[in-house]
Amino acid sequence: MSEETPLEPPSLQIFTSVRHDPILTTSPSNALNSHPPSPFYMLPHHRDRLLSAAQHFNWPPAITMLSSSSGLSLLTQTLHQTVRSAPAATKDPSNPDDNPGSGPGPLKIRFLVSRSGEITTEHAPTPAVPLAALFPSSLDGPAPTTTDDAAVQQPPWRMVLDTQPTLPSPYTLHKTTFRDPYTEARSRAGITSFASRVEVLLYSPAGEVTEGSLTSVYFFRRGRWVTPPVGSGGNRGTTRRWALEKGLCVEEVVRAEDVRDGEGVWVSNGVRGFIWGLVSLDGEGVGKRN
Repeated sequence: MSEETPLEPPSLQIFTSVRHDPILTTSPSNALNSHPPSPFYMLPHHRDRLLSAAQHFNWPPAITMLSSSSGLSLLTQTLHQTVRSAPAATKDPSNPDDNPGSGPGPLKIRFLVSRSGEITTEHAPTPAVPLAALFPSSLDGPAPTTTDDAAVQQPPWRMVLDTQPTLPSPYTLHKTTFRDPYTEARSRAGITSFASRVEVLLYSPAGEVTEGSLTSVYFFRRGRWVTPPVGSGGNRGTTRRWALEKGLCVEEVVRAEDVRDGEGVWVSNGVRGFIWGLVSLDGEGVGKRN
């Protein structure tokens, strides 16, 4: 692990990954001001994270493009254009009640911005999830087991601690195309697919948990849910911000040495919503795996 922050790559872009899902148009929680609910998950938070990154890297054209209400309108228009270019959803033959309609189903849309303010998008299908997993009313825990808790109906994800610390940098505080710290952590954990139900939890040289490789993370401590503060070195995630605003959690430093084998944790991101997982520690010491 390098102890120096890498120089800004010439081709660096900032980006955010947005969920498009027709089910979101039925949720008042996804409405923007007086407008009807949007099919794009927590869209204003995505615009804000892009603007924060552009300001950090001092990219004036990108800052101008993303600022004010016009920036949110441009983001919305571009995402709608991307959706129109996506193929229609296909019917699931194993589900007789499946009725995808004429438009695309759930999509992951990667919205990228260059230092000159140029926008590009990429899209791919993403699995359906219930609204309860996108907008949970609470993170009831520490071990949710009720059958009506849609977010924990699927088998829990396996959460592992990284075997090496990751140095905080602008590329861990903001979401950019420089993904080396996360790629390396996933490689050390043996995660080879983005479809894997395994997540690796990163921690800093100071021993503070920062985030997952693709997610924000929440631990149950002293009767409440906590998420590592941005001062620990992790990303300013959109769902993390929403959970803090709704009072579902508070910020608190989480020491890697205090993460317990078998404990239940939540992780979340702007595409998959909130996901229940169980920590799996192998061997002895922080993140050690044989």
